[in-house]
Amino acid sequence: MRRTARLLPPALALLLLTACTTPAPMPTLPPTPDADPVFASDEEALAAAEEAYGKYLTAVATVLADGGSQPERLEPFLTADLYAQELPAYEELQEQGWKGVGTYSFAMTPQDVDASSGDIAVYVCDDRSNLDIVDETGNSVVDPGRPDRAASEVLFVWNGGLRIAAQTSWDGGGVC
Repeated sequence: MRRTARLLPPALALLLLTACTTPAPMPTLPPTPDADPVFASDEEALAAAEEAYGKYLTAVATVLADGGSQPERLEPFLTADLYAQELPAYEELQEQGWKGVGTYSFAMTPQDVDASSGDIAVYVCDDRSNLDIVDETGNSVVDPGRPDRAASEVLFVWNGGLRIAAQTSWDGGGVC
C-alpha cells in the first residue's frame, strides 16, 4: 500500500497540472483548394460540348435508322429526366413502323459557360435537310413544310461527362 500511496501523488499532480494548463491548439489543416474546374477555358468547354452533341446526333441517327429500337443507346448522352421525356417519340417510331434515313449536321454558338461546374448553355442550329423519316413503304412522313434547319437552346451538365439536360426550341433568331 505504501508504494501505491507514493505513486498516487505524482500521478494526481500530473493530472492536475495538465488539467490546468491550456492545451496546445489543434493543428489546422491547410484550406482545401476549391475543386479544379472541369474545363480549363471556355474554348475547351465549347469543344467538349460540340463533341458530345455530335456523338449524340450520331446515336440519334442510328436509333432512327433502326426504327426507334434500343433507344437506351441515347442514355449516355442525356440526363435521366430528358431521356424519359424523349423516350415516347422513339416508342412511337417503333409502333408506326417508321425509320430515319440520313444524318444531321449542326452549328453551335456558346451562350454561357461555367468552366468550374461544367455547365454549358449553347445555341444550336440543327440542319435536318439530309434527314427524313419514312414509313414501311419508304414514303416520307415528314411534314413537307418542316424547315430544314431548327434552332434550339441546349443545356449541358457535367456528371462525369457532359450530358444534355435540356433542349428547347429557340425562335429568337440569329442562330441558323
